[in-house]
Amino acid sequence: MKLKIDFKTVVKSIKVFVALLIMLFTLNETLYGKGLDKSAMFENSLADALPQTVVAKMVRQHFDEPLPQGKTVKKTIIIGYDGVRADSVPLLKGATVSGINEIAKDGGLYVSYAGGPNKYFDKQATSTAPGWASILTGVWGKENGCKDNGQPKSNDYLTVLTELVENGKAQSSVFKYIWSGHHGAKGATYTPEVEYTQAKGLNVRWEKCIWDDDLQESYLEEVRGDTCADIIFGVYERPDSAGHNSGFTNKNPNYVDAVKGCDVDAYEIIQAIRARDTYDTEDWQIIITSDHGGIRTSHGTQEVDCRATFIATNKPITING
Repeated sequence: MKLKIDFKTVVKSIKVFVALLIMLFTLNETLYGKGLDKSAMFENSLADALPQTVVAKMVRQHFDEPLPQGKTVKKTIIIGYDGVRADSVPLLKGATVSGINEIAKDGGLYVSYAGGPNKYFDKQATSTAPGWASILTGVWGKENGCKDNGQPKSNDYLTVLTELVENGKAQSSVFKYIWSGHHGAKGATYTPEVEYTQAKGLNVRWEKCIWDDDLQESYLEEVRGDTCADIIFGVYERPDSAGHNSGFTNKNPNYVDAVKGCDVDAYEIIQAIRARDTYDTEDWQIIITSDHGGIRTSHGTQEVDCRATFIATNKPITING
């Protein structure tokens, strides 16, 4: 017996299924957004979230602007919290020993997003490699070549760490990392750029750390040193690790502790910067941000739980898009 397929019915069923998915996505986003608004911590809402690509533009703008009176050098530090959801930031509300709160009172705290500009049609994963590559280059994966983990970034779009040293706007930079997917593993994101900086003899350092405690010591050594790089970038990994192990949720005490722990570490770095002998003559831009969120024990999808991230800064954001 031959099975007859009514293609009109199949198409109709598919359309209904897609409509239901969109409805569920929209409902989840509405509830998520209301939670962020209720915290009263963010300068914007989920509906007008900034693309994570704005970070690179912020750094370029900082180095392009004239030095304020009494300042002699520009400095930028980007402190990365890997895998921290935007709705986990309100857990820090009221905390006095908090990197995010410490800088946001001078600049601001903003909702941002990962995964490309279109949640329904973009194929950029809400994952580590494409997240940080978009943050550091200022363009999405469809342009820089990194749309998922294991995909090297094209040197057609250099990170601000390399770009600003090469064009002479910064004298030195350093990329501090733990995950070998940044550099070291097959298909690592920045290996082509590492080779580029080495071949060009640029003063860009790529420093491998063992874990977050080692990264923290490296951060502190950097900002306390006389030869502190003009642009510093590094990523704490423990929120992402806790999320993969037991869940990207504010109901998971391991994840919550990881988020709060990173924020305490960032506060220590900020205080170390302010204690520099040369701090009064330095124009510091301090940014704290995340590459993606997570849902259950994973990420990579276009769900708001994975897309919604944050940007905290000591200087208000004045760039659109």
